[in-house]
Amino acid sequence: MKQKKFRLLLLLVAMLGLCGCQMEVPDGKVDRHYVGVGEIEFIDASVEQEEGSDLAIYQTRIKNNSKHTIKGLTIEVELENGRHTTIVTQDTLQPNDISGWIRCVGPSSLQIDDLKMTRFTIKMVDDNYQETVVTYDVGRDFYTYNQLTKQEMIDPLIKVEEIEFVKPTLLKKENDEVVLQTYLRNNSDYNLQSVMYTFEDEDGETYTLYSPLEIESQHQSSLLTTSSLPSTNWDDYQFKSVNYTYLDQETLVYMMYDVRLKQYFIK
Repeated sequence: MKQKKFRLLLLLVAMLGLCGCQMEVPDGKVDRHYVGVGEIEFIDASVEQEEGSDLAIYQTRIKNNSKHTIKGLTIEVELENGRHTTIVTQDTLQPNDISGWIRCVGPSSLQIDDLKMTRFTIKMVDDNYQETVVTYDVGRDFYTYNQLTKQEMIDPLIKVEEIEFVKPTLLKKENDEVVLQTYLRNNSDYNLQSVMYTFEDEDGETYTLYSPLEIESQHQSSLLTTSSLPSTNWDDYQFKSVNYTYLDQETLVYMMYDVRLKQYFIK
């Protein structure tokens, strides 16, 4: 009988390891092993009228004041007259990092106090790349912790260092607009189906450089551009992520390289 119970226990442990598990601490209180909403700081938050429109825009940046690494944050918000919106960032935020600018629909009153935050969903990752989703229900003052299935370490067929910027130039035009112009060369042994670089400037504005067309092995792309940049100084920009796709035995692989974590993830 004891042996049977022992086998059942092993089976349950194996199932939890495969599927992830949902954990509720007693009475849904904050667990200091994870990120708490009190450690999320809103930087330079404001509500402004969109130019040439009646639409109100809420904007803010998020600072991670915890000792944990955040891999994304979604905040559900209730506005007046039953309207809803979400505050979302997919930035990886290590301790004390600040996100790029986040913008969403705001209250027509232009008053920040008229935003009622109802639910926080925070994805965090530990030093072993174990991901946990922290959900906080504001109305119930209740935390839930859902540990996701741990991702295996990825060794992609194409690595980011095999994608080369060729003749990159930050060109200032007559109207003072700065444009990034570059070619991308695929130095790997596999065809690159698409690639997108996400980067931000010193003020937290986010930009993308995107190549939607296939770049064959040992070939380079057509000329790519990103417009409306603020500076011709390369040091004023910081890459955040590289998203790209390639074929592995006729299967399309969606890969993301997190620059801050220096880690590959399959999307």
